Amino acid sequence: MMGVTFKRVRLIGLLLMLPLCIQAQSYFNELGKRITYADYEQKILSGPYFGVPGEKAGDQKLVHRMPAGLTNAKLLYEKLGMLADFQAGRPLVVIFYPGKDECNSAASTSDPKLLRSNHEAVLKYAKKFGTAPPVYLYQQAHGLEKYAGIHTWIPDPEGAFAQQFFQFPYPCKSFVVISPKGNYRAILGEFPISQISVALKKL
Repeated sequence: MMGVTFKRVRLIGLLLMLPLCIQAQSYFNELGKRITYADYEQKILSGPYFGVPGEKAGDQKLVHRMPAGLTNAKLLYEKLGMLADFQAGRPLVVIFYPGKDECNSAASTSDPKLLRSNHEAVLKYAKKFGTAPPVYLYQQAHGLEKYAGIHTWIPDPEGAFAQQFFQFPYPCKSFVVISPKGNYRAILGEFPISQISVALKKL
């Protein structure tokens, strides 16, 4: 299931970026090294990568879809008004909605039963790993009406999470889990809901 989901997102990502890629001046891998268009395209189709705008107009670079690293956790907990959870040592689970797109408005991702089931799974993972209550953030609210009665979305506080983790409108939605120590793991773009559990386990 995870392989099918990632394959679909890779194709969506490539198709979204194709018009830009054709006109791009240069292509770069995730480390900033210049590569050929053939290598660039192959990485998107065969690996967990997205193509996003580069430093110069027309350039394109690869972004790894499953980033992990360190961040200023206290600042992010503070932005969410969740310092008590930070002090109690409870990890954050943040699901991020960029705005309505072809992926998150498709019938296959809009079924109310699926949306409710996914939310219940997130709550189960939160309980299992002792996290703070899951947080659902949006960048643009259009298209969130289908979640009415399931759970609530709130705006990204001061754009903090978009700036730190979700700089581009990755298709469907993304997530990040963060420990109070600052370790984080994320998936950019559509993901199997079970990957939240996997990420929490690896924190």
